[in-house]
Amino acid sequence: MRYGQGVFIGALLPGIIFIGSIFIKIAGHGVTDPLVLESIWSMYILWFFLSLCIAIFPVIIVYSSRRETFREFIIFEAGGFALFSPFWLFLATDLSGDSWTDIIFYGIENGLLAPGPGGTLIGMDISNIFMVPLLIAMVITGIVMLRPSFIAEHGGAPVRKPSRPAKPDEPAPGGPPGGVAAPATEDPLEQELPGVKPPAADETSKVELRSLLMELGIPDPTITAIFNAGYANVTDIVATSAEQLALTTGLDKATAENLHMAVQKKVWFGGI
Repeated sequence: MRYGQGVFIGALLPGIIFIGSIFIKIAGHGVTDPLVLESIWSMYILWFFLSLCIAIFPVIIVYSSRRETFREFIIFEAGGFALFSPFWLFLATDLSGDSWTDIIFYGIENGLLAPGPGGTLIGMDISNIFMVPLLIAMVITGIVMLRPSFIAEHGGAPVRKPSRPAKPDEPAPGGPPGGVAAPATEDPLEQELPGVKPPAADETSKVELRSLLMELGIPDPTITAIFNAGYANVTDIVATSAEQLALTTGLDKATAENLHMAVQKKVWFGGI
């Protein structure tokens, strides 16, 4: 899932919920008839439970159809709800005729549902003493969860490099078949640059590579193919050729060339 798409979904869902509640609140302005007020309250209860469905239903759809992106989607939705809900709440309050500052100074009246006498549901007020710290904590949590590095680290299972079959021993040059292979010669890199080791792949390098590819807008199937081909850090991508990248990942040549050029441009010139 692209980063912008995930953030958009996370911001849209709470917007639908809070904007929908505006119409119910506006319908109750100036109404004194008990029967009409009771019907409006029933509408609010219905919308409350519909809001829960709006938040949960996309999670079920992603889990059943695209399970490989499920954890990533959960982070986008939870982070979007946390970061954008305060904004939508203030906007919905203003559009319904009240000032958004009322939330800060007075809290929310009848904002939650609670069990009442006779099995009914009654409104429960949310104090500003509880509401203000909650909104601040939500914004901070949303900012942390929607960081690309956080999503890259926690949004999917770590990709393991496929094991390669053991290479059979080759006969010694000029020797009989089945003979012991001659000792391996020294690595050319070690001969030219003694003491210099190639960069080792670890979980940090994988996270950095995934973050860079996500920033460049590379789709998830392509990122998975790159990891499955054995590329575990940014240096691996920069050092290879577009032809080798296409051969090992199964990408078409044009896509591999564009990806290779974008990574090199980002690493060498900072994306200029």
